[in-house]
Amino acid sequence: MSPSRQQNPRRVAVIAAFVLLALPLVVSGSDTAESWIPLFDGQTLTGWTNPYDWGKAWVENGEILLQADKKFFLVTEKRCRDFVFEGEVKMPEGKSNSGFMFRCHVQPNRVFGYQAEVDPSDRQWSGGLYDEGRRGWLHPIQKAPNSTKAFVARTKGAFQREGWNRYRIHCVGPSIRIYVNDVLTTDYVDTMDREGHLAIQHHGEKGQIYRFRNLRVRELTAPAALAEKRSDVPLVFFEDFESGAGRWVPTDPNAWKVVPRGNGHVYSQHRQSKYVPPVRSPVNLARIEDLSVSDFVVQARMEQTSREYGHRDMVILFGYQDPSHFYYVHIATKADAAANSIFIVNGAPRVSIARERTDGTDWSTGFHDVRIVRDTASGAIEVFYDDMDKPIMRAVDKTFLRGGLGFGTFDDTGNLDDVMIWGRKR
Repeated sequence: MSPSRQQNPRRVAVIAAFVLLALPLVVSGSDTAESWIPLFDGQTLTGWTNPYDWGKAWVENGEILLQADKKFFLVTEKRCRDFVFEGEVKMPEGKSNSGFMFRCHVQPNRVFGYQAEVDPSDRQWSGGLYDEGRRGWLHPIQKAPNSTKAFVARTKGAFQREGWNRYRIHCVGPSIRIYVNDVLTTDYVDTMDREGHLAIQHHGEKGQIYRFRNLRVRELTAPAALAEKRSDVPLVFFEDFESGAGRWVPTDPNAWKVVPRGNGHVYSQHRQSKYVPPVRSPVNLARIEDLSVSDFVVQARMEQTSREYGHRDMVILFGYQDPSHFYYVHIATKADAAANSIFIVNGAPRVSIARERTDGTDWSTGFHDVRIVRDTASGAIEVFYDDMDKPIMRAVDKTFLRGGLGFGTFDDTGNLDDVMIWGRKR
């Protein structure tokens, strides 16, 4: 097919047709075709515009090609707020640099905002987060050797210099994640921009042609409670499982999977874990990898999927040191010495430390909002269930002042979604 070139296109009409695009980042279950919006029809630049007085963009063999003598961006007419975006890029041999812009802003001869870096150089910062036209590098920190070294060590090998590279940008509220070929390269919280355009970049290397394909977006909805801060502690983690569960460590990987639910996905602990804890404590747990906090607020949507009985439960783990040293909240149908309480596991079978608690908790109707608030200075622990003004449990303890977090059940099954953690890491 002969290429159809467009030089300096200023405006083009709405998307008219689309072709089958590549599969998304793999999760258990499947995405419906209707949930993804194609941004490129494989034949024309419909839905895209060039706000610059320079730069060439055209379509060839189902790809968008960019060429320029100085930097420019080809921008979507569509604006996005909360979303998962996917796109593939192939860079030419020799000196080159590119990026995927998101939540960006457009003016004549200027595009600025967030950019997922495409860096084929020996520096290896592909998948980093750059603020184009404003603050510069956000992640890694350009003038901090420890930050850049850690970034390269963690992401080395994700970007392939030869061939196509798939980017996935996951934005919900202030939470920003970037994946390169399914490797999480950036996990960042920022509130500068909440909505904007998507764009692809040519950095301006004369004669070089950059190629893009399989560009699409899936729009999401941010939880109402998701904010940059809560109880004066910053947001450090958000998970809606729309990009899988790669940041989680379950006691038994075969007992957990990401499954479709409604318009999105949930993390389902769907069967008993083949795990024997060193002391009497919950069996079915999935911890967040590499996250340790002191003061915190944790909130999540939780659904109990087992039969009704007295100890029907869901669990939130916190202050985790190792498999026999941690706290957990056990939210169950009926309270007794082993149920519906706040427990400590300290090298021995769990012991209730709750000073106040209700007689039981009703799990009978779908998902429920659960929140825990921890203040290490006073040792206070408060647990909330649906009603975020009145706690259902209280305890005071200072045994573990910092540690990891996780979710699950003692020995039942359940689903997890919209995990939000505000906390102090230091």
